[in-house]
Amino acid sequence: MIGFIPMQRRFPTQALAVALLLAVPAMGIAQQAPADLNAGDVNAPVISAPSAPMRLIPSVDAPMPDDGFVGVNNFAATDLPPPALDALPPVTPVVVELFTSQGCSSCPPADAMMAKLADQDGVLPLSFHVDYWDYLGWADSFARPEFSARQEAYARAAGERSVYTPQLIVEGVDTAVSPGPAQLMGLIEAHQMSPALLNVQRRKQDGSDLIELMPLSDLEGQVDVSLIRFLPERRVEVRGGENDGRFITYTNIVLGMETLAKWDGSAPLRLNVRAGQAGEGSFPDDTRHVILVQIGLAGSELPGAILAAIELD
Repeated sequence: MIGFIPMQRRFPTQALAVALLLAVPAMGIAQQAPADLNAGDVNAPVISAPSAPMRLIPSVDAPMPDDGFVGVNNFAATDLPPPALDALPPVTPVVVELFTSQGCSSCPPADAMMAKLADQDGVLPLSFHVDYWDYLGWADSFARPEFSARQEAYARAAGERSVYTPQLIVEGVDTAVSPGPAQLMGLIEAHQMSPALLNVQRRKQDGSDLIELMPLSDLEGQVDVSLIRFLPERRVEVRGGENDGRFITYTNIVLGMETLAKWDGSAPLRLNVRAGQAGEGSFPDDTRHVILVQIGLAGSELPGAILAAIELD
């Protein structure tokens, strides 16, 4: 087994100019202390490598929580019947996250699949490059330790003790290892037909995006409202490691992820977002932005379902 490489979180200092127009006492933007994850079943089984080719690395040796977290290894659609089409609120795209690495020989097919997803209406693929394979001989030029930490948080939420590449996670709750197109589209379509928990209203005013988030039911957890910056596409020549000599095209490459607000969902949240003001020149000209609204699992800082993705450009 390959030991897990400790990681430190780094977050970009630049952010969009964001104003909370309506706040309630429980909202705020102060960070909350992480939940204690040291209580749990220390004898939880280690997730074995699936039969599909991939790179596997064990996670930290911290015990997994035993408080009923629902994991991401859930391939079933929602138990609720789909709503009537005329009753659907404004639709936001289904988010498909890929955890990948330029140093992973099993990842290029999944990277190519992301390019195809980017052409699909109603789907937003996002490529998070992890850094734990850099020691194999090629340092991923897009990798950040906080992306590895995000994948590890998903694993903890699922009760898993290993992370691997490539891994696809749909809407924060469904995972698939090297899925075929039919399987992946089945997961995406299930989320497209699931009842929405959040209504999103958006309008332009004086060069700003005025966004209102309205809960449609009890969200039962803290909601993180985050800004993600990503590049539409880059072609990379890998000159070392397992993919030495290959040219690989990457799609919707995440550059950074930063928290804009923490929200309890008890009242509407209004945001005034103006792009291009802070940190101008720090990112490539073709950088794109999306606001991700994601609920945390009850009583923890672990990621749960993605409620909405609001593309700003």
